[in-house]
Amino acid sequence: MKKVVLALCAMGSVTLATPAYATVEVSAPTSVGCATGPLAPPADTCAGYYSNNQFSNANVGAQQSAIDLLLGAGNYTVDWNALNGAGLVVSGSDVNALNNLLANAGGEVLLGLHWGNVPESGNTPYGNVSAFYLWNNATPGSIHLTDTQGYSNAVLYRATSTAVPEPATWAMMLLGFGAVGMASRSRRRTRLLAQIA
Repeated sequence: MKKVVLALCAMGSVTLATPAYATVEVSAPTSVGCATGPLAPPADTCAGYYSNNQFSNANVGAQQSAIDLLLGAGNYTVDWNALNGAGLVVSGSDVNALNNLLANAGGEVLLGLHWGNVPESGNTPYGNVSAFYLWNNATPGSIHLTDTQGYSNAVLYRATSTAVPEPATWAMMLLGFGAVGMASRSRRRTRLLAQIA
């Protein structure tokens, strides 16, 4: 009976620990809507396309609105001067600077990109638009542009390289500790009974 219970617990913990990989498109203020490429790996969610280049100190309100769509209101505050001062703003279509910026970006990554000419949707270009991309658990250094056509500016708002376990991972770990505890308690009780007899 104990083996059946342990087997069911193990199957349940594996089920809980399996992450959901769904690409969700966040509602956008334009009729075009953003796609999760040309980026690899594809972003988990995105917000955009927004008309024109939104990445400047003059457009902090628009940036904040887009980020609130992705992360929820109050979870991030745009401080343009701090971002610019930390070297997290790339301008002038410098792909090497963008690659350097993304070289160590991992964990939860929030990236804003401006496209002068977007190479997607059946090769139909969308000119002069901005989009915001979110990866929830990116491997450090894995994010890169797969097509640099039209790339203009970028802002790295967030990159958390420290891994935070998902609730399902905690549940699986606790079930494992419980199973080990039950097994050791069962063995101890069997030994005591054998000594008494």
